[in-house]
Amino acid sequence: MSGHRAGRKPKRLYARLVRFREEDLDFTPGRAAMRAFMTGFDRVGRLVAHGELTHPEGDLLVFRAEDRDQAERLLRTDPMRELPRSVYEVLEWKPDDVGAGVNLEPPPARGAGRLTLLQRVAVVVSDQPKAIAWYRDVLGLTVLEQDPETDFVELALGKGAAAVSLVAPKPEWGEPYYSEARARMGTPTGIIFQTDSVDAFALRLRHAGARITQPIEVQPWGGRTVRFTDPDGNEFVAFERGAAGRSNGPGAGLTSPPPSRRGPTP
Repeated sequence: MSGHRAGRKPKRLYARLVRFREEDLDFTPGRAAMRAFMTGFDRVGRLVAHGELTHPEGDLLVFRAEDRDQAERLLRTDPMRELPRSVYEVLEWKPDDVGAGVNLEPPPARGAGRLTLLQRVAVVVSDQPKAIAWYRDVLGLTVLEQDPETDFVELALGKGAAAVSLVAPKPEWGEPYYSEARARMGTPTGIIFQTDSVDAFALRLRHAGARITQPIEVQPWGGRTVRFTDPDGNEFVAFERGAAGRSNGPGAGLTSPPPSRRGPTP
């Protein structure tokens, strides 16, 4: 069958990190060399993720291998390996312990339509500049991308995390798009945040004048939650894990224990 990747998929994940020094930035490999190397990884189903690092600048590659020896062999032709004075590390990565943020299931044939990442969710607001300030100053989100010409703005807790796109409807969109967007404002968003202290977070909300729609509650699954809204009435939930550190998070109703599962907390 065309595109089929035969053979058993390695279960272990490894991360190759390269940290550049300021004087090394002019010596990074060309795009053609890196593209050829990445294509080889992808062709045999080993590539999981690849991207740039910041603070300090660098490069991250996450891939599958049977063991450490095989991981080292696979990296022999890595164009990043020979960079002068850069820091080159190969580490075993255990997403069950630290979380992943991406779909780590072995990829099927190309074009199978597998979802790989939750990129962003939209929240409808009435005044975009005021909303940006509130989400930044009260919730602690960072503006990742903003285009004044199209009014597109994306905020998140950091690079690699799912983002929130703040959308301000305009009459020039026409109907029914304008009315449908307005109707979404001031409703439960279904968005759930995790906090290291729900008490401190609730206090921060009160100091900012935010409306708390449901005070802190202890949930049957062991965690504690608080419901709150932004200035437009869009409702969110924030939760804190229980004392036992269970990885289960709140379900849609927050009234019964969520199903047991493995993986990062929502």
